[in-house]
Amino acid sequence: LIYLPPYSPDFNPIEQAFHSIKAWLRRHEADAMQPEARPWLIHQAAMSITPESAEGWILNCGYFFE
Repeated sequence: LIYLPPYSPDFNPIEQAFHSIKAWLRRHEADAMQPEARPWLIHQAAMSITPESAEGWILNCGYFFE
């Protein structure tokens, strides 16, 4: 078991996921002007993450799995 420093974004795949979600939302900024559409847009942004992307982020952070 190896403990990470308290805040280590380079070793945390969720940081890369948040980056991807925020980039998706920036590309759809015009739609986000409607407050009632925001929850749907956040859901769509999260659903745009592919398993391949998630696996790449995990490997990029130095984690390995079999």
